[in-house]
Amino acid sequence: MEHITIYIQQENFEFVPLEIPLGVDMSLMEVLKGEEHPIEAICGGMALCATCRVEVLNQDELNLDEKSDSELDILETLPCYTGNCRLTCQIRVSKAIDGMRIKFPEQVFA
Repeated sequence: MEHITIYIQQENFEFVPLEIPLGVDMSLMEVLKGEEHPIEAICGGMALCATCRVEVLNQDELNLDEKSDSELDILETLPCYTGNCRLTCQIRVSKAIDGMRIKFPEQVFA
């Protein structure tokens, strides 16, 4: 089975790879939660709570779908100084995210 790899930045700034099989109909939020990463997803993936947000460090290198109006509405209320924050519930597992580098908001490490 084909897979993609995303890279998750750790507190020490190193990146840990996460391989995800292609062909699964899941959001990045569901994958990260299943792998026990610090994703709360209180709203269950409805783009209402932003507890699944990450910063996409290489967003300009990827061909991601545009942010939906509901995602933009939530992100506009949050501190995201780079403009590269995304809700993982709104990102589907696909070849478009292969090589994505993400980091979780700093408060989740506290």
